[in-house]
Amino acid sequence: MKDKILSTIALITIFVPLTVVFFWKPDNPSATALLIGYFIFIALSFCYTLFLFINKHLRNTNTKIALGVNSLYLAGILILVILPRLF
Repeated sequence: MKDKILSTIALITIFVPLTVVFFWKPDNPSATALLIGYFIFIALSFCYTLFLFINKHLRNTNTKIALGVNSLYLAGILILVILPRLF
């Protein structure tokens, strides 16, 4: 029962970054701070799901989906935001 709750929490965290569509406006001066906050949440969510997958050996479908989506979020942020600013 505890494992199911933990994996459901990991699955719910993949939908939170989608709410940026409702709050982000490019002309808003605090848009960068909002995106940084979402990035921090995505990174923490990825670390939590990775902890469940590796240390807790929780390998059910919810955890696998959450790990895959969170890794896509992180890869997208790295490719579209961080790497272009470095080069």
